[in-house]
Formats: sequence, C-alpha cells, structure tokens
Amino acid sequence: MNQLKVGSILSYLSMGLNIVIGLFYVPLLLHFLSIEEYGLYQLIGSLVAYLGIMDFGLTSTITRFYSRKIALNDEKGMENILAISAIIFLILSILTVLIGLVVYALFPTMYSAKLSVGEMLSARRMLLYLIGNTGITIFSKVFEASITSLERFVFLRLLTIIQSIFQPIAVVAILTIKADALSIVQVQVLFNLFHIACIVYYALKVLHIRIKLHEFDQQLVLTILKFSSFLFLQIIFDLIIWRTGVVVLGAVAGPATVAVFSIAIQLNMYYKQFATAINSVLFPKVSRLSVIHDGMTELSALFKKVGRLQLMILGLILSGFIVFGQDFLFLWVGNQFLPAYAMTLIMMIPFTLDLIENVGVLILQAKDLHKTRAMIFLGIAILTILLTIIGAKNFGGMGGAIAIGISLLLGHGILINMYYAKIGIEIVLFFKGLVPVVFTIFIASLLGVLAVSSLPITSWFQLGLAVSIFTIVYALLTFFFVLRKDERKSILKMVRR
Repeated sequence: MNQLKVGSILSYLSMGLNIVIGLFYVPLLLHFLSIEEYGLYQLIGSLVAYLGIMDFGLTSTITRFYSRKIALNDEKGMENILAISAIIFLILSILTVLIGLVVYALFPTMYSAKLSVGEMLSARRMLLYLIGNTGITIFSKVFEASITSLERFVFLRLLTIIQSIFQPIAVVAILTIKADALSIVQVQVLFNLFHIACIVYYALKVLHIRIKLHEFDQQLVLTILKFSSFLFLQIIFDLIIWRTGVVVLGAVAGPATVAVFSIAIQLNMYYKQFATAINSVLFPKVSRLSVIHDGMTELSALFKKVGRLQLMILGLILSGFIVFGQDFLFLWVGNQFLPAYAMTLIMMIPFTLDLIENVGVLILQAKDLHKTRAMIFLGIAILTILLTIIGAKNFGGMGGAIAIGISLLLGHGILINMYYAKIGIEIVLFFKGLVPVVFTIFIASLLGVLAVSSLPITSWFQLGLAVSIFTIVYALLTFFFVLRKDERKSILKMVRR
C-alpha cells in the first residue's frame, strides 16, 4: 500500500482514537476540575486559538507551491521556497508573541467582572505558556508543509496518534497530583514541543530537506502572500464561527456557561473529524488534477463522489445523535450538561452541508479560485460576531448556538453553493444524488426516536446495544435504498471473499 492509502487509513484511525479518548478524557477532566475551572480552561484555549491564525494559512500555500516544484524536479526552487517561507514564518512568530503579550495585558480589563482573583491569576499564567507555544508552533509549519508536500503521510499520522494516546495519560497523571487547568496546559506544551522536535528531525535528517536562500524573489513572496491572504480570511471565518461564542460567553455569562457551550462545540468538532480526516491526503491529488486541461470534469466527479460518501457516514452520526444524544450526554458528563444537546443539533444540522462539500474547498485552493469564497465568509463572519453578541447576552449558550447555526446555513448552505455552480461544479446533480441519503437519515431518525421513547436508556450497556441495533438498521436502509446496484454487488463480493 502506498503513502496515500496508508495515510488515509491512519487518518481515520487517529480520528477514531481522538474521539474514543475524548469520551474518557472529558469526564476525567470534569472529575478533577470544577465546572468553572474547566470553563476557564476552554476560555483560554479559545483566546489563544485566535493567535494561531497568525500563520496566515501559509501551511497550505507552501504545500501548494512546494508540490509544484517537486513535480518539476526543481531542487533549487524547492530550497528557495522553503527559505523564503522560513523567513516569513519567523516574522509571523515574533508578531504572534507580541500580539499575545498585548492580550495578556488587556485580559484583566476584559474578564475581571466574571472571574475571581484566583481564576484571573491562573488564566494569565496559562496565557503565557500558550503564547510562547503558539509562536514556536507557527515557525515549525515550514517543516510540516515540506513533509506533506512529499506525501509522507504515514510519519505525520503516526506521530499524531502517539501524541493522542500519551498526552491524555500524562495529563490525568499530573491531575492526580495537582488538579488545576494550568497543569493541563503545561503538559500540552511539553508534548507539542516534542511533536515539533520530531517533525524538524524527520524533515532535516530523514528526508534531507534543504532550506537555502538562492535569491529573495519578491514576486514569489507577493504571490505567496496574496494566495495566503484569502486562505487567512477562511481561517478567520472558521475561528469566529467556533470560538467567538466561547470568548463572548466568558465575558457575559461566566465559566460555567462556557463549559456547557464548549461541550456542544467539542461534539461538533468530533463530527467534523469524520468528514475532514481524508482531506489532507486528498489535497496533493486535487492539486495535480487542477493543472490538467480538463481537470474540472474530474474534480466535479470527485466532489460528487466524496460528498455522497461523506453524507452516508455523517448521516449515521447525525441520526444517531438525534436519537441517542440526550442519553449519551447524561451518561457521559451528567445532568448539568444536558442543555448541550439542543445546542449541538442547532449547529450540527447546518454544519453537515459544509462537511459533505469539503472537497470543494480543496478544489478552490488548488485552482486558485478561493478568493470569492473567502470574501463571502468574511461577510458571514461579521454577521456571526453581531449575532453571537446579541444571542449570548439575551439567551446565553443557546443564543451562541443559534448564531452559529444561522451563519452556517446562510454561508455554506446557500451562498457558497451558488459560487460552486458558477465555477463549473455540478451542484444540482450533486444534491439530486443526495436525496436517497437524506431520506434514509430521516427514516432512521424517526424509527429511532419512536423506539427510544418507549424503551428508556439508563446504562452504557443499554446505550451500546441500542446504538449497535440502530447502526445495523441504518446500514440496511443505506444498502437497499441508497447504494447503486454496482455498489451493492461490490460489497457482496467483498463479503463473500
């Protein structure tokens, strides 16, 4: 098996591990931390996430330009691109730390009304650790981009898997000694530094990647920055969508509300992982197709094929959460987090439209057509901020969830599909192909809700048994009503083997 196939398998393995570990990890954190301490931890993480955008989307940009030099076997060009990229990343790292220190100084002014003296002290210490960590991480992106361009997915995925397993173990071990959010941050920073050291070593010593400035190509720098600027707008949009609610709620409602809202956000992020795990290994392929004369035909076919498959997978998760979400939350984190059920669904349903069209983002990046998309979402981001402030002040966490749901529906459900149709992606045919899948999701959800209403679930065993039966029913509905005749034959052939 090649790097692409193994990388895809490891991506889904990593995704599965993250979700399974998270199911155990979050309740353990809540066991050691109070709901306020956990909310504080989530608040600081959301604030620092804004600093993470200071890489300006350059990782994907460098991957794109470096991949093209690899295809041309231009070693001098490869070295020069990495050297220029390293200079840019270094400047961005320094700016990140400086901006972070400004946030550190202003933090008491923004949050003193809702945080105690002890919480304020702990929060500012966490900020310092994470500011430094973010600055170092941004500079390391140049090495990660080069490894991705060379399609060494196995190394990257294995390294992520190792970190996913051992970091939570170390965090729990530390919490048994000192139970506070600052201890969690310290462990996370140490593991991230180890992760970066491994990436740098692999790039320089194993792949023998060379970073050498042959000439400071100003035109190349302008091209890179121009390309990245629109990716940067997309990153800002994603950050505003998923982090603004936490930041605003921390100021107007306090850490406890942030904790509940963060659970809803985390469940949506798990949901996202199912759809996006394969994207990082698809990007080089999409980049190659983009330079073919008739590449859009193949790209449109890939868009429809992957989107349909993703909805089949996501449909099981979405309908499963509709049916079992409340029981799951009760068993997982307790009664105090049950309001996260409605918040999660309000965001999850429109979010599905975005997730089944992930290949579209890759197509736009590879074709250098992402500018309009970025501008659309910049406008939606501004709307999200306004809606979040209004919603959070008046309706707390539910208001934040409604703001996100409206933004996702307008941006991903309507405006972006109009643009996809304009550039040649067969959107109408794409949605027609999804009708049987949507019908299956609806029927499965309806049958599940009716069954659960008469058979309440009170234990993990009962939940596991019910989910297993539901999965079998969903799979049978998909097999008979969604899959085409040739697809059913292929599956039956594999079963016979």
